[in-house]
Amino acid sequence: MQLNTNRSSLSIKVVMMLLIVVIGFTCLPINIPIAAAADTITLTKGTTYQAIDGFGAAANKPVYDLQHNMSAVNQGAILDKLFLNSGSNAGLTMVRWEINPFKLSEDPSGIEISYCGWNNCTEDWSTDSHQRWFADQALSRYSAMQFYAVPWSPPSWMKDTATVKGGHLLPARYTDYANYVARWIQKYRGDFGYNIKWLSIQNEPDYENPLWATARYYNAEMDSVIGAVDSALTSKGIRSQVKLTSPEATSENVAMNFLNNMPTNKGLVDYVAYHNYGNDNSSLYAETKPKLMTEYNFKDETNNLWNPDNTTYDNQQAIDLAVRIHRALTTGGSNAAKGFLYWWSIGSNESLAQQLINLNTSGGTYAMSKVLYAMGNFSRVMRPGYVRIQTASSNPSLLVVATKVNSTSKAQLVVINTSASDITATVSGFSTSSTAASKLKTSATDNLTNMTDVTLSGGSFTQTFSAKSVYSFSEK
Repeated sequence: MQLNTNRSSLSIKVVMMLLIVVIGFTCLPINIPIAAAADTITLTKGTTYQAIDGFGAAANKPVYDLQHNMSAVNQGAILDKLFLNSGSNAGLTMVRWEINPFKLSEDPSGIEISYCGWNNCTEDWSTDSHQRWFADQALSRYSAMQFYAVPWSPPSWMKDTATVKGGHLLPARYTDYANYVARWIQKYRGDFGYNIKWLSIQNEPDYENPLWATARYYNAEMDSVIGAVDSALTSKGIRSQVKLTSPEATSENVAMNFLNNMPTNKGLVDYVAYHNYGNDNSSLYAETKPKLMTEYNFKDETNNLWNPDNTTYDNQQAIDLAVRIHRALTTGGSNAAKGFLYWWSIGSNESLAQQLINLNTSGGTYAMSKVLYAMGNFSRVMRPGYVRIQTASSNPSLLVVATKVNSTSKAQLVVINTSASDITATVSGFSTSSTAASKLKTSATDNLTNMTDVTLSGGSFTQTFSAKSVYSFSEK
């Protein structure tokens, strides 16, 4: 009996001790994992920056092969891919146009022939039919297409080397050259009816190459030539119809050098044009003149950086280009670039990284670069005239840029996930009255794919952004 009593007492003591241990244990701080809150992306429509001019690429000599060496079916498919604003097409809105410099004896192919390649300048406007054909095809797919014109060189008879490939424009020919480019603008705008909106004096004036058309200018030379071209455009009554840009320097740093060394005629420059080949200089974006980034590509003659058989590698180039575009559009507040142009739209059997679409002229086939789709993520939703608005991302791996339509206040957003991991974020700042936004995606497995619309609730939605991807949203 006593034994049972002792056992009962012991049991009660054990239970009490266990209760004390459990209660004490639960009072201790325990590091239980808690799911992290999603990252955020915020749009602020009330804070605005520059208006968007557009996105595009160059025509130049390679479009001749598209016109003459590809089937009508493939021509149509390629042109749709570049210019239509639907499906998985890129919806480009700008074409960069070369003012051809050669005379026939200098270019036996007869493709890049100047309308005025000889001293007496007997005009021949039958030249350049390939670029006009390409422009007409672009216009048939986007009637508001904008054109940017630039010479790679003056005609050889105006230069100190008497050749298109290298050398300087002779001072005695400044007026001749100014009249030459002004007449081209007058003809193409007035008689042919193309919306040549911008004119640059020279492609890459800091660079000479004996293999293709180039011309070298020192700062003082460029300052004088800009003044002469301004006068020629004015005398023809077309100065107000075209924006005169600074020379298209190879980099931001060189562009700054030209701008800072125009003591007389910098004020005549309407736009700053520049290329993006190294030597970045963010101080360029302190310049208040509007800007266009007019050429960039991943050219590497040794490594051939575009490899359409390696989707991971090709996708990284798409991400890298999207980051380049983002930098141009967002650096400098309202002084940021208003547009971005790739190098060739079409290339023929060239270094594959130079063009958006590569033509195999011997086989009549073609291949798309994923870089084209990354450009489309911007061009499809950020149309000419849309205004950039303030955006903020809590995660530095999610790069963001957004615009709005002023008349409706509807917003468009591009998100670049630069990381190797998926990231979930809550996006806010769309109109509370809108219920949906369209979604486009480019990734290793998607080529500007139309995804299911996102549902907006109070102007917000939550999205998981796939690793190494570009997304575009457009408020409906």
